[in-house]
Amino acid sequence: MTSLAAATHWWDDWLKFTPGWLAFAWAFGNGIWLGIRKWRDRTAKLALGAAADELREALITARTRFEDIVAAGRRADWFTAEERRETGRTIEDLIGRRTDQTLREHLTEVAQAWDQAFAHAPGAAGPMFRWSDHVTTPQEREESARVQTQFGKEADVARTGLQHIKAALTRLDELERKTHGR
Repeated sequence: MTSLAAATHWWDDWLKFTPGWLAFAWAFGNGIWLGIRKWRDRTAKLALGAAADELREALITARTRFEDIVAAGRRADWFTAEERRETGRTIEDLIGRRTDQTLREHLTEVAQAWDQAFAHAPGAAGPMFRWSDHVTTPQEREESARVQTQFGKEADVARTGLQHIKAALTRLDELERKTHGR
């Protein structure tokens, strides 16, 4: 026969098991927290993409070139010069390395603005031989007005590109702060 005093229940020894359960809960919670943190950091690094400095450099170069277009309209031969030929394509190539949708949209808009600015650029001007008593013809005035209109459209597109560059650089800074804590 067993007595009632000899019968034990689980709640009789709860103090003995409490430290073990607390250690288990702490370790399990820590493991979950570290897993979430690793996943968050990996997601932020993928959103930022590889070669963030290369992207920043390409955006700053594009910003300088768009500012040149706004300051003084550029003709088509300016766009086809060796150092400026690959500006839009470089940004398009860097889009594929990013997973952040907002950054990708801004970069796409920058590349499209570069292409549109080139499309609005008037053709290369031929050599001008004018002398002091030259009278402009109506065709020359018409051509000059058309060129000025194209320069205006080109500058408007360049301003749009500058806005998207500013937004892309801001988003790039946000992603870097999330990833690197800068």
